[in-house]
Amino acid sequence: MYTPLFCKSNFSFLEGASHPAELVERAHHLGLESLALTDRDGVYGVVRAHVRARELGVHLILGSHITVATGATSKTGDAGERIVLLAQDRGGYANLTRLITKGRRRCKKGESSVSWKEVYEHAEGLTALWTGEGPLPELREAFGDRLSALLA
Repeated sequence: MYTPLFCKSNFSFLEGASHPAELVERAHHLGLESLALTDRDGVYGVVRAHVRARELGVHLILGSHITVATGATSKTGDAGERIVLLAQDRGGYANLTRLITKGRRRCKKGESSVSWKEVYEHAEGLTALWTGEGPLPELREAFGDRLSALLA
């Protein structure tokens, strides 16, 4: 069984083109049983995708492509490394949304960034897809067997 784990909707401006419900419909049309929605620094399309996924019987995995600040401060969201985080359960979804909220609250509108320390602190209930950026030993310690490499 194949499941796309890195899929962005049109809510990730200039990165995804399809509406969340359309992504679910296409996955269903292709015979996929599940799909992960991973918009950049948010869970914008989750409600629309979830409604359509329930109608079609597609398992929707909720996640986000998180920006992590690399400098001395995490006050700017325009530069940084990235990691994809997928919620395993309600607790993981809560940790994901808390992390997104922290990043959004400290940055100007339309931007977001968190620190690696904050990612580690919110790791419970989340699976991490390592993009090749960030400190691998610390990620391995925080996520354990819930850390995988994302090959694009």
